[in-house]
Amino acid sequence: MTGSSSLGSTTSDVGAGARWAGAIARSAVGLASLVAAYELLRLVGVLPSASAPSVPSIGSALVSGLADGTLTGPLGDTAQAWALGLAVATAIGLPLGMVTGLSRWADSVTGVAVEFLRPVPAVALIPVGIVVFGLEIGLQVFLVAFATVWPVLIGSRHGVRTVDPLLIDSARALGQSRAQVLYRVVVPASIPAFATGLRTAAGIGVVVAVAVEIVSGSPGLGYHLNSAQQSGRVTDAFAAVLLAGLFGVVVDLAARAAENRLAGWQRHTTEGRR
Repeated sequence: MTGSSSLGSTTSDVGAGARWAGAIARSAVGLASLVAAYELLRLVGVLPSASAPSVPSIGSALVSGLADGTLTGPLGDTAQAWALGLAVATAIGLPLGMVTGLSRWADSVTGVAVEFLRPVPAVALIPVGIVVFGLEIGLQVFLVAFATVWPVLIGSRHGVRTVDPLLIDSARALGQSRAQVLYRVVVPASIPAFATGLRTAAGIGVVVAVAVEIVSGSPGLGYHLNSAQQSGRVTDAFAAVLLAGLFGVVVDLAARAAENRLAGWQRHTTEGRR
Protein backbone atom coordinates (compact mmCIF):
# COMPACT_ATOMS: atom_id res chain seq x y z
CA MET A 1 0.00 0.00 0.00
CA THR A 2 2.88 2.31 0.80
CA GLY A 3 4.43 1.56 -2.59
CA SER A 4 1.17 2.37 -4.36
CA SER A 5 0.89 5.62 -2.43
CA SER A 6 4.46 6.60 -3.32
CA LEU A 7 3.87 5.71 -6.96
CA GLY A 8 0.70 7.80 -7.04
CA SER A 9 2.50 10.74 -5.47
CA THR A 10 5.37 10.45 -7.94
CA THR A 11 2.97 10.25 -10.88
CA SER A 12 1.12 13.32 -9.61
CA ASP A 13 4.38 15.27 -9.23
CA VAL A 14 5.49 14.28 -12.74
CA GLY A 15 2.10 15.33 -14.13
CA ALA A 16 2.28 18.69 -12.36
CA GLY A 17 5.81 19.24 -13.63
CA ALA A 18 4.74 18.40 -17.17
CA ARG A 19 1.85 20.87 -16.96
CA TRP A 20 4.14 23.63 -15.72
CA ALA A 21 6.72 22.86 -18.44
CA GLY A 22 3.98 22.97 -21.08
CA ALA A 23 2.66 26.26 -19.72
CA ILE A 24 6.14 27.80 -19.77
CA ALA A 25 6.75 26.57 -23.32
CA ARG A 26 3.44 28.02 -24.53
CA SER A 27 4.19 31.32 -22.78
CA ALA A 28 7.62 31.45 -24.44
CA VAL A 29 6.04 30.88 -27.86
CA GLY A 30 3.51 33.62 -27.22
CA LEU A 31 6.21 36.05 -26.08
CA ALA A 32 8.39 35.25 -29.11
CA SER A 33 5.38 35.83 -31.40
CA LEU A 34 4.73 39.20 -29.75
CA VAL A 35 8.36 40.27 -30.22
CA ALA A 36 8.32 39.11 -33.86
CA ALA A 37 5.09 41.01 -34.54
CA TYR A 38 6.51 44.18 -33.00
CA GLU A 39 9.69 43.99 -35.07
CA LEU A 40 7.67 43.24 -38.22
CA LEU A 41 5.55 46.35 -37.65
CA ARG A 42 8.77 48.37 -37.33
CA LEU A 43 10.18 46.79 -40.47
CA VAL A 44 7.17 47.64 -42.67
CA GLY A 45 6.94 51.17 -41.26
CA VAL A 46 3.68 50.88 -39.33
CA LEU A 47 5.67 51.76 -36.23
CA PRO A 48 8.17 54.58 -36.97
CA SER A 49 11.70 53.57 -36.01
CA ALA A 50 12.31 57.00 -34.44
CA SER A 51 9.55 56.54 -31.88
CA ALA A 52 9.54 52.73 -31.62
CA PRO A 53 13.00 51.48 -30.64
CA SER A 54 14.11 47.94 -31.42
CA VAL A 55 13.63 45.12 -28.95
CA PRO A 56 17.41 44.72 -28.34
CA SER A 57 17.74 48.43 -27.47
CA ILE A 58 14.75 48.23 -25.14
CA GLY A 59 16.22 45.15 -23.48
CA SER A 60 19.57 46.91 -23.10
CA ALA A 61 17.90 49.93 -21.49
CA LEU A 62 16.01 47.62 -19.14
CA VAL A 63 19.17 45.83 -18.05
CA SER A 64 21.02 49.13 -17.59
CA GLY A 65 18.15 50.60 -15.59
CA LEU A 66 18.03 47.62 -13.28
CA ALA A 67 21.82 47.59 -12.90
CA ASP A 68 22.20 51.27 -11.99
CA GLY A 69 19.04 51.44 -9.88
CA THR A 70 17.13 53.77 -12.19
CA LEU A 71 14.32 51.25 -12.54
CA THR A 72 14.61 49.28 -9.31
CA GLY A 73 13.40 52.20 -7.18
CA PRO A 74 10.24 52.84 -9.23
CA LEU A 75 9.61 49.08 -9.43
CA GLY A 76 9.84 48.84 -5.65
CA ASP A 77 7.40 51.74 -5.22
CA THR A 78 4.88 50.15 -7.58
CA ALA A 79 5.25 46.72 -6.00
CA GLN A 80 4.79 48.15 -2.51
CA ALA A 81 1.65 50.08 -3.47
CA TRP A 82 0.26 47.01 -5.24
CA ALA A 83 0.94 44.66 -2.32
CA LEU A 84 -0.47 47.01 0.34
CA GLY A 85 -3.54 47.82 -1.75
CA LEU A 86 -4.25 44.15 -2.41
CA ALA A 87 -3.78 43.34 1.28
CA VAL A 88 -6.26 46.04 2.28
CA ALA A 89 -8.73 44.82 -0.36
CA THR A 90 -8.43 41.25 0.92
CA ALA A 91 -8.85 42.32 4.54
CA ILE A 92 -12.09 44.11 3.60
CA GLY A 93 -13.46 42.01 0.75
CA LEU A 94 -12.96 38.52 2.18
CA PRO A 95 -14.93 38.91 5.44
CA LEU A 96 -17.54 41.15 3.82
CA GLY A 97 -18.03 38.64 1.02
CA MET A 98 -18.42 35.79 3.48
CA VAL A 99 -20.93 37.74 5.57
CA THR A 100 -23.03 38.69 2.53
CA GLY A 101 -22.80 35.12 1.28
CA LEU A 102 -24.02 33.69 4.56
CA SER A 103 -26.70 36.30 5.29
CA ARG A 104 -29.25 37.40 2.71
CA TRP A 105 -30.16 40.27 5.02
CA ALA A 106 -26.58 41.55 4.99
CA ASP A 107 -26.47 41.04 1.23
CA SER A 108 -29.60 43.12 0.70
CA VAL A 109 -28.33 45.88 3.02
CA THR A 110 -24.95 46.19 1.28
CA GLY A 111 -26.09 45.32 -2.24
CA VAL A 112 -27.06 48.84 -3.35
CA ALA A 113 -23.84 50.37 -2.01
CA VAL A 114 -21.71 47.71 -3.70
CA GLU A 115 -23.45 48.07 -7.07
CA PHE A 116 -23.19 51.86 -6.78
CA LEU A 117 -19.45 51.92 -6.06
CA ARG A 118 -18.27 48.92 -8.11
CA PRO A 119 -18.66 50.54 -11.59
CA VAL A 120 -16.75 53.69 -10.54
CA PRO A 121 -13.28 53.63 -12.20
CA ALA A 122 -10.48 53.90 -9.68
CA VAL A 123 -8.75 56.61 -11.75
CA ALA A 124 -11.89 58.76 -11.45
CA LEU A 125 -11.15 59.01 -7.74
CA ILE A 126 -7.63 60.39 -8.24
CA PRO A 127 -8.61 64.06 -7.57
CA VAL A 128 -10.36 63.06 -4.35
CA GLY A 129 -7.48 60.80 -3.38
CA ILE A 130 -4.93 63.58 -3.92
CA VAL A 131 -6.88 65.87 -1.62
CA VAL A 132 -7.07 63.22 1.10
CA PHE A 133 -3.72 61.42 0.77
CA GLY A 134 -1.53 63.78 -1.27
CA LEU A 135 0.88 62.28 -3.79
CA GLU A 136 2.40 59.77 -1.40
CA ILE A 137 1.98 56.01 -1.41
CA GLY A 138 -1.32 56.28 0.46
CA LEU A 139 -2.97 57.52 -2.74
CA GLN A 140 -1.89 54.44 -4.70
CA VAL A 141 -2.79 52.05 -1.89
CA PHE A 142 -6.26 53.56 -1.60
CA LEU A 143 -6.97 53.37 -5.34
CA VAL A 144 -5.52 49.88 -5.76
CA ALA A 145 -7.58 48.69 -2.80
CA PHE A 146 -10.71 50.33 -4.22
CA ALA A 147 -10.24 48.66 -7.60
CA THR A 148 -9.36 45.21 -6.28
CA VAL A 149 -11.78 44.83 -3.40
CA TRP A 150 -14.68 43.95 -5.73
CA PRO A 151 -13.27 40.74 -7.27
CA VAL A 152 -12.28 39.55 -3.80
CA LEU A 153 -15.68 40.38 -2.32
CA ILE A 154 -17.66 38.86 -5.19
CA GLY A 155 -15.46 35.77 -5.31
CA SER A 156 -15.79 35.02 -1.61
CA ARG A 157 -19.52 35.76 -1.67
CA HIS A 158 -20.03 33.46 -4.66
CA GLY A 159 -17.94 30.76 -3.01
CA VAL A 160 -20.05 30.78 0.15
CA ARG A 161 -23.31 30.93 -1.79
CA THR A 162 -22.46 27.94 -3.97
CA VAL A 163 -21.40 25.53 -1.23
CA ASP A 164 -23.25 22.24 -1.76
CA PRO A 165 -26.19 22.19 0.73
CA LEU A 166 -25.71 18.43 1.06
CA LEU A 167 -22.31 19.04 2.64
CA ILE A 168 -23.82 21.41 5.19
CA ASP A 169 -26.72 19.07 5.98
CA SER A 170 -24.34 16.13 6.38
CA ALA A 171 -22.15 18.10 8.79
CA ARG A 172 -25.17 19.11 10.85
CA ALA A 173 -26.42 15.52 10.89
CA LEU A 174 -23.07 14.52 12.36
CA GLY A 175 -23.59 16.92 15.24
CA GLN A 176 -21.39 19.78 14.06
CA SER A 177 -22.19 23.18 15.54
CA ARG A 178 -22.84 26.20 13.36
CA ALA A 179 -19.32 27.49 13.93
CA GLN A 180 -17.86 24.08 13.10
CA VAL A 181 -19.89 23.88 9.90
CA LEU A 182 -18.61 27.31 8.91
CA TYR A 183 -14.98 26.48 9.72
CA ARG A 184 -14.87 22.89 8.47
CA VAL A 185 -17.28 22.97 5.51
CA VAL A 186 -18.15 26.45 4.24
CA VAL A 187 -14.70 28.03 4.36
CA PRO A 188 -12.81 25.15 2.67
CA ALA A 189 -15.50 24.74 0.02
CA SER A 190 -15.47 28.46 -0.84
CA ILE A 191 -11.67 28.73 -1.18
CA PRO A 192 -11.60 28.00 -4.97
CA ALA A 193 -13.92 30.90 -5.77
CA PHE A 194 -12.02 33.20 -3.41
CA ALA A 195 -8.69 32.19 -4.98
CA THR A 196 -10.02 32.99 -8.44
CA GLY A 197 -11.25 36.39 -7.27
CA LEU A 198 -7.89 37.10 -5.64
CA ARG A 199 -6.03 36.21 -8.82
CA THR A 200 -8.26 38.53 -10.84
CA ALA A 201 -7.74 41.29 -8.28
CA ALA A 202 -3.96 40.87 -8.39
CA GLY A 203 -3.87 41.55 -12.12
CA ILE A 204 -6.20 44.53 -11.85
CA GLY A 205 -4.03 45.94 -9.06
CA VAL A 206 -0.95 46.11 -11.30
CA VAL A 207 -2.86 48.00 -14.00
CA VAL A 208 -4.34 50.47 -11.53
CA ALA A 209 -1.06 51.07 -9.68
CA VAL A 210 0.80 52.01 -12.88
CA ALA A 211 -2.11 54.05 -14.27
CA VAL A 212 -2.42 56.07 -11.06
CA GLU A 213 1.29 56.83 -11.15
CA ILE A 214 1.05 58.06 -14.74
CA VAL A 215 -1.93 60.31 -14.10
CA SER A 216 -1.11 61.63 -10.63
CA GLY A 217 2.68 61.75 -10.73
CA SER A 218 3.02 59.66 -7.59
CA PRO A 219 6.26 57.64 -7.41
CA GLY A 220 6.54 54.37 -9.31
CA LEU A 221 6.99 52.85 -12.75
CA GLY A 222 4.16 54.94 -14.20
CA TYR A 223 5.78 58.19 -13.11
CA HIS A 224 9.17 57.04 -14.43
CA LEU A 225 7.58 56.10 -17.76
CA ASN A 226 5.85 59.46 -18.06
CA SER A 227 9.00 61.37 -17.15
CA ALA A 228 11.06 59.46 -19.73
CA GLN A 229 8.48 60.13 -22.43
CA GLN A 230 8.27 63.85 -21.66
CA SER A 231 12.06 64.23 -21.69
CA GLY A 232 12.40 62.43 -25.02
CA ARG A 233 14.00 59.25 -23.61
CA VAL A 234 11.83 56.98 -25.70
CA THR A 235 13.88 53.82 -25.16
CA ASP A 236 13.79 54.32 -21.39
CA ALA A 237 10.01 54.78 -21.57
CA PHE A 238 9.66 51.50 -23.45
CA ALA A 239 11.94 49.82 -20.90
CA ALA A 240 9.59 50.98 -18.14
CA VAL A 241 6.63 49.57 -20.08
CA LEU A 242 8.48 46.28 -20.51
CA LEU A 243 9.30 46.12 -16.81
CA ALA A 244 5.68 46.83 -15.88
CA GLY A 245 4.62 43.99 -18.17
CA LEU A 246 7.18 41.63 -16.65
CA PHE A 247 5.98 42.58 -13.18
CA GLY A 248 2.45 41.75 -14.26
CA VAL A 249 3.61 38.36 -15.56
CA VAL A 250 5.35 37.58 -12.26
CA VAL A 251 2.23 38.60 -10.36
CA ASP A 252 0.06 36.36 -12.54
CA LEU A 253 2.41 33.39 -12.14
CA ALA A 254 2.48 33.87 -8.38
CA ALA A 255 -1.32 34.18 -8.29
CA ARG A 256 -1.67 31.02 -10.40
CA ALA A 257 0.64 29.14 -8.05
CA ALA A 258 -1.29 30.36 -5.01
CA GLU A 259 -4.60 29.46 -6.66
CA ASN A 260 -3.31 26.00 -7.50
CA ARG A 261 -2.06 25.49 -3.96
CA LEU A 262 -5.29 26.69 -2.37
CA ALA A 263 -7.77 25.20 -4.81
CA GLY A 264 -5.88 22.61 -6.84
CA TRP A 265 -7.93 19.87 -5.25
CA GLN A 266 -11.01 21.17 -7.08
CA ARG A 267 -9.35 20.71 -10.49
CA HIS A 268 -8.21 17.20 -9.59
CA THR A 269 -11.72 16.35 -8.37
CA THR A 270 -13.27 17.72 -11.54
CA GLU A 271 -10.79 15.85 -13.72
CA GLY A 272 -11.60 12.68 -11.85
CA ARG A 273 -15.26 13.00 -12.77
CA ARG A 274 -14.57 13.23 -16.51
